[in-house]
Amino acid sequence: MTVTFTEMPREDVVMYLGRAYPPAAGSTTERVRFLSETACGGVGVQTSGPGTTWWVVDGVIVPQDAGPLPELEGDELITLPVDEPTSPPMTDPNPAFSADIQ
Repeated sequence: MTVTFTEMPREDVVMYLGRAYPPAAGSTTERVRFLSETACGGVGVQTSGPGTTWWVVDGVIVPQDAGPLPELEGDELITLPVDEPTSPPMTDPNPAFSADIQ
């Protein structure tokens, strides 16, 4: 397996990721062990056939259209937390009145 990194400006990588950035709560990201926390660009992985490149923002591969995360040896997979609501959802104080309006 051959792994390469090509550095690019952060704003370019974020633009290329489009709807995939920022990653959604609950998604799994991959911290690339050999990159700094400010590294941005592309990580290319080639095995026996054609390779695949994943965009990297701040040293992290986020879910994207390139396919599942490469799960490189030594990398840390991180599941982003899902924020719990701080208050209960609003309930209808007068359900009979609301039913008449519909």
